[in-house]
Amino acid sequence: MIDRKTTSRTSSALTFLLFALTSLCIVPQAWAQTVAGSISALSGTATITRGPATIPAAYGTKIDVGDRIVTGAGSNVTVTLTDGSQIEVTDSSNLTIDENTLNPDGTRASTKVSLLSGLVRSLVRSTPGTPPNFEVHTPNAVASARGTNYEVDHHTGVQDDKYKGCTEFSHVAVYQGTVDVYNPTNPSSPTVQVKEGHKVTVPCGAAPTLGAASWASTAALGTLGLLGAGGVAVAVVGATGGFGGGHGVPRPPVSPQQ
Repeated sequence: MIDRKTTSRTSSALTFLLFALTSLCIVPQAWAQTVAGSISALSGTATITRGPATIPAAYGTKIDVGDRIVTGAGSNVTVTLTDGSQIEVTDSSNLTIDENTLNPDGTRASTKVSLLSGLVRSLVRSTPGTPPNFEVHTPNAVASARGTNYEVDHHTGVQDDKYKGCTEFSHVAVYQGTVDVYNPTNPSSPTVQVKEGHKVTVPCGAAPTLGAASWASTAALGTLGLLGAGGVAVAVVGATGGFGGGHGVPRPPVSPQQ
């Protein structure tokens, strides 16, 4: 005669054990973080928000996909990504690392960051033969590059006599290579290709407006070495300096190493 109570208890125990074992296998994967890079330079103060926790930034701190980096006034943080590209989050900026994936050979497959406010400078390691795969997003612009040297800034609550009634602007200045820029809030807005020595302004929901960039005002990256297809950063990044420390006489960047 089968004891149905015993059978039921045994079945329940086995089900619970199976669930527990499955959970042990799944939980570590769900909580696992994808490393995007690490802080290779820091000047001033900054914080890193990861989930519910916020910690002070420090030289060498690991940066994960999903982390939010917020810099204080007069502060700069440089992050060297896993493919060797670098981004500098300048003072009073707010940026999130949304995606950073690599190909089997270690080259970049796709990198996306979101700049909510402030300015970010990108020194993107080139990946020949691929479509643009490094993107900086702002609330009203997307700037995508394959391998180049450029900066993006986004500000709200500002005025510009050229754009009456608009108080939100994104700007993209290119120092080397080309960057494709469009306004995601305006589906009919065309993509503008910004070449070396030029910049675009994206006002509110309008299309990008192309113009020439002034090296004197936008050459913060002028002292940087560039990344070639198989090269490494020429500029030495220390514990207290940005890409090039932001010092020296501004000048257009040199051609990348090949």
